[in-house]
Amino acid sequence: MAKGDDTVRYSVVLRPHRSAGRHAARWAAGVIGVMAVPLSVVFFLIGAWPVLPFLGGEVVLLYALMRLNQRAGNALESINLTRSTLTVKRIDHWGKTLRVVFQPLWLQVNIEELPGNNNRLELRSHGRSLIIANFLLPQERVELAFALRRELSRLNSTIEAAGQPVAT
Repeated sequence: MAKGDDTVRYSVVLRPHRSAGRHAARWAAGVIGVMAVPLSVVFFLIGAWPVLPFLGGEVVLLYALMRLNQRAGNALESINLTRSTLTVKRIDHWGKTLRVVFQPLWLQVNIEELPGNNNRLELRSHGRSLIIANFLLPQERVELAFALRRELSRLNSTIEAAGQPVAT
C-alpha cells in the first residue's frame, strides 16, 4: 500500500427522512384549501365574515410550513474514510457547509444512550468531538456506528499488517 494512498475505503451519504415531496405539499394544501371554501361560505352566510381571512391564512401557513419541512430535508452528511483521514462533510438546509477531518487510527465511535429510547452518535479524537446523524432513527445510528467501527478496524488491521508507519 503506497504511503499517499487516499483511496476511499468507506463512504456513506446520510439524508433526513421525508415522507412527502414538493408535489405532495402542494396537493395537501390544495385539498385543505378546497375544503376551506365551503366552510368560508357558511361562516359568511351566518355573518361571521371576519373568520374568512383566518381560514385563508391557515391554508397559506400550512403550505409554508410544509415547504420549510421539505427544505430541511435538503440537509446531508457525507462520511468518507481513507487510509489517512475520516472526513465528515455536513451541509445544512440553508447550504452552509461544515467539514471536519479526523485521523482514523485514533478515532473513537461512541453511542451515548439517552432517556426515552434515544441515543447520540459521536466521533471523538484528540480532544475534539462531533455529533453526527442526528436526523437518523436511533437504530440507524447504532447500525452506522457498527459499520464505522468495522471499517476503522479493517483499516487499522491492514495498516498494522503492512507494518507501515502512520503519518500523524
